[in-house]
Order: sequence, then structure tokens, then C-alpha cells
Amino acid sequence: MNIPDRLWPAGPVDLPPEAGNLTASRYEPDDNWLRQANAEYQKAALWRWFATHLEDPRDAVPHSTGSDDYLWGDDEPVLADQALNERFASVVPPAVVREVLGAIQSEVGNEWANKRLDKAGG
Repeated sequence: MNIPDRLWPAGPVDLPPEAGNLTASRYEPDDNWLRQANAEYQKAALWRWFATHLEDPRDAVPHSTGSDDYLWGDDEPVLADQALNERFASVVPPAVVREVLGAIQSEVGNEWANKRLDKAGG
């Protein structure tokens, strides 16, 4: 099972245009919209933010096959709990952050890599 399937067993939730620039390489939700959004939209916005800023270290960080001894870059690993709480604790209810964090940690753990953007910003 992957993270979106854990958060939305009935299928994905599409964010409305007022949620922020949905085509940006690094999504930043509109905090005013996010505060007023229902829990499903809040979870979708948190996940979209997380997925456009961080990535699974197994796919992004050099390591030996079958080993979790990663060769972390500067400012890594990024801890999922810290990243979500620092960005969203003052914007959405703690239960929403905990639910998204639980799905993230159950799939990959708490240590993530910064998402690298290509030279075009994508």
C-alpha cells in the first residue's frame, strides 16, 4: 500500500485552484484557504507539499544494496515529523498532521531526503 492509498482508500482527492499553485515544482498551499478547508483537503495539501519537497531516500540517496547506510547530503536526513509540524502546526489541527505523518512513517519511516529539482526547476 502506498501513502495516498492509506490516506484516501476511496481514491485521490483533487485540490481546488484556490488551494495554491498546483503546478509549482514545490507546492506551497495558501494558508488562509488551508485553515478553512475540510480535513480531506487539508490532508491532500499536506501530502502534496510533502511529496514536492521531500522524497524517499531509497530512491534519492546513494546507499549499498540492501543497506540503510545512506550517504546523506547537507541538511539531511529531513525528519518527517519535524518538517510537517514546523510547516503546518499553526495552520491545521494536530490530528490532521498526525494522520498524514502516520501514513508517511508507516511506508518509509521518519527520515527523508530533500527533493532535488532539475535545472529547469522541475
